[in-house]
Amino acid sequence: MNRSDRAPANLLQAFSELTLELQQLAQNKDIEHFYPHALARISQLLPFDSAWWGRAALVDGLPDEHSCYLYRLPPSYLPDWQSIRHIDVTVNRVHEVPGRAVIVDMSAPDSGPGLNWLGRQYGIGELLCVVHIDPPTHLSNHLALYRAPGAPRFNQDDCHLLNNLMLHLVAAVSANQIRTLVAMREKLTRPRNLALAVCDPRGVLQCAERGFVDLLLDQWPQWNGPQLPMKLGPNGFEGTRLHVEYSAVGDLYLLAARSHTLLPKLSPRENAVAQCFGDGKTYKEVARDLGMSPNTVRHHIRAIYSKLGVKDKARIAQLLHAPPD
Repeated sequence: MNRSDRAPANLLQAFSELTLELQQLAQNKDIEHFYPHALARISQLLPFDSAWWGRAALVDGLPDEHSCYLYRLPPSYLPDWQSIRHIDVTVNRVHEVPGRAVIVDMSAPDSGPGLNWLGRQYGIGELLCVVHIDPPTHLSNHLALYRAPGAPRFNQDDCHLLNNLMLHLVAAVSANQIRTLVAMREKLTRPRNLALAVCDPRGVLQCAERGFVDLLLDQWPQWNGPQLPMKLGPNGFEGTRLHVEYSAVGDLYLLAARSHTLLPKLSPRENAVAQCFGDGKTYKEVARDLGMSPNTVRHHIRAIYSKLGVKDKARIAQLLHAPPD
């Protein structure tokens, strides 16, 4: 049975089932696997032949892509679209009405030569597109669904469905990124004073733990995001107050930031002693590793107890291994 043949009650049930499945996918799939599974499931309720799901910022009125997932489209689609984006009528139409889907016939003369050419190049007859603007970052989440020439045309019911669905998709992407952060933390063997985040290849934060932002502000007090305040090299970033490592996941990056000052209340030598105890070392091992006498180590540990308000080494280890608030 086609979606258009369903009774309203059945369609509502199908929509509810879809949104629940999207949340399940967000919790069970890695970042790079979430998008294809989600789009395949969406196509069962809102049929399409290919799709483009991404995030962008408007720069001088034109979208500047920060992340991109192409579904049943070759990688060449993005650079080809970028070559005609300045004459793509879809851009103005969707940004004039954020949250409301628009239908564009890519073969119609009034769609312009750019879209006409792109449609012929990739066998696309019509598109249905919606954008959702993220208030904190002003980045736009966009989803474009494509149908081949000769396929049933999109209608206003499809627009209404995508309008409501997009809110759930944005929430599911956020939940998926948070879930990935949690899974990453569980795999770390030394998560001391660690905070995690996700950014795109341009260094724009997509999702971040509060502690990650606090660590950035400790190094750059005037930073206000969402663009990272530093460039990541092959070994991440090494600053005076923090170290950031990263790993690629699909077209995004997982960031792990650690503070060089493990416990701000402590002096550098006290921090070094605390770190050794946090790793489970004995007094003799700490003295040997740091070139101190056992009596000096005991002096530092008494000072650490006093400054942190703790009474044993186990509590020091707990403080060291807790992520920033």
